[in-house]
Amino acid sequence: MKNTNANIRIAGFTLAVILGMVGLGFVPPFKMFGMEFESVDILSTLRAEDSMAEAMEDHTADFDLLDMQLAAAEVIDTLPEPIPVRYEWVVEHTANERRQKLRSEDMIPALQQYVYFEDFDTLATTRFDNFIAKLADGQSVRIAFMGDSFVEGDIVTCDLRDKLQRRFGGRGAGFIPSDIPFSTVRKTIKRTSSNWKTYSVMKSKDAPETIRERLFISGYLAEGGAGATTRWQSVGAYPTLDSCTQARILLISRDTSRVEVLLGDSLRKEFTIAGDERVREIHIEGPVDDIRLRVVDGSVMCYGASLEGRGGVTVDNFSVRSNNGHAIFGTSATVNRQIDEFLGYDLVVLQYGLNIMQQGQRGYSKYRDQVRDMIAYAERCFPNAAILVMGVSDRWVKNAETNAYEPIGSVDALTSFQRAAADSCNVVFWETARVMQNHGGMPAFVSNGWAAKDYTHINYAGGKRIATALTDAICYRVFTHLFEREEAARIEAERQAELERQRELEAKELLESQINAVAPIIDSIGWSDKANNRDNNEE
Repeated sequence: MKNTNANIRIAGFTLAVILGMVGLGFVPPFKMFGMEFESVDILSTLRAEDSMAEAMEDHTADFDLLDMQLAAAEVIDTLPEPIPVRYEWVVEHTANERRQKLRSEDMIPALQQYVYFEDFDTLATTRFDNFIAKLADGQSVRIAFMGDSFVEGDIVTCDLRDKLQRRFGGRGAGFIPSDIPFSTVRKTIKRTSSNWKTYSVMKSKDAPETIRERLFISGYLAEGGAGATTRWQSVGAYPTLDSCTQARILLISRDTSRVEVLLGDSLRKEFTIAGDERVREIHIEGPVDDIRLRVVDGSVMCYGASLEGRGGVTVDNFSVRSNNGHAIFGTSATVNRQIDEFLGYDLVVLQYGLNIMQQGQRGYSKYRDQVRDMIAYAERCFPNAAILVMGVSDRWVKNAETNAYEPIGSVDALTSFQRAAADSCNVVFWETARVMQNHGGMPAFVSNGWAAKDYTHINYAGGKRIATALTDAICYRVFTHLFEREEAARIEAERQAELERQRELEAKELLESQINAVAPIIDSIGWSDKANNRDNNEE
């Protein structure tokens, strides 16, 4: 009885404390003894995540507006630049990282079941071919990996980046936002930020119009005045993440502002950013494993920073939670194009569909059309990039009657509509679900600890399996490119050798014919001389 009463008192006290803390959330901010007190909200973290899961703003494609924005940007680009668009800080000169020329034998893939790319481009040399050729030649390539919560926290992309950088060179985690409006975990970078007001493309109606007009495909934009700071630090989760040799900070300063950039704890440099609507880049060359941005005076809008190497592969993770791909229509075509001029994307990956699938649904024609618009939008914003559509991942759902998980029954249907969109737009398609099914599907992912028990979201271990398959598919294309090039070079060498042998043979035959032509003359001259000699001797 005593234990029961004690438990009741403890439960009652706990409930009273919780109700009291929740009640404090309704108390407005107030001042006391010269100090300011904010409202207390112990549920803010839970509400922040729940609010992101609510019905978000549904963006639709407006190609008339897009084309108008791009046309206006092209006119501006023809005018003399009134302001600098790039601010340089050379801490230490570093050489471009260019790996030695690859051979096909260096790229022989491991023996396993492949999921190949389906390139629907009809050109003799496609944009994806150009991307593969740059990898094969050791040139710099940059990948924009756009996705939803499936790749949030750098899932999939962290291992894709690591494997490609080990194979083709490159360093760093790529682009990292300045700030985002919710907490998340990313093991490939450490970021700390304060005093920013952050906006999301998924809730752009909550943002001022000046912000809505400047959103980038990263999905987030932070605005801050004096005192706003962000620190980006490399971590050692993968061997290619540290020893970065350059960094880029992307921002807009509508009015003249001053910002300070710090490298580590000793090096610092202040920049005065002239007021203008254009995106600006602060470019730092040198060791940049720890970099900070601080607004000294004025106000700036900061997209984020990129930590990378001078060469090789850079993979930027642009995950936006609860996004089915439509968020790209809420971004600024002008900003996307301006940032592309700085970064130069060679491949844009569109990984979406997880939020679209409905149990048992077989028709996704409306979403197919939206994917087509996404492709067209991306092609206008990143004109030099190949586009890769990733098919939806495997997913299972709980049966309400049996309480057991079973296939959602629409993965193959949605995959076919995504493939049809890629086909009609002449871009590349890759079937993600088949990769998972090769490993046993979502049940195997869950039982192996590669996915959450919601049978929907993979974790880092599951992402590694998909990244490995995607890397193998890329390496196989590089292998094929190198083999075909080497085979063409071998055939050409043999052709040239045969031509040389033919020329030598023709020269020999010509010489012999010439000798044969003059031989009678030589012989007649020779016999005449002999006759003369004989007559002389007789005399």
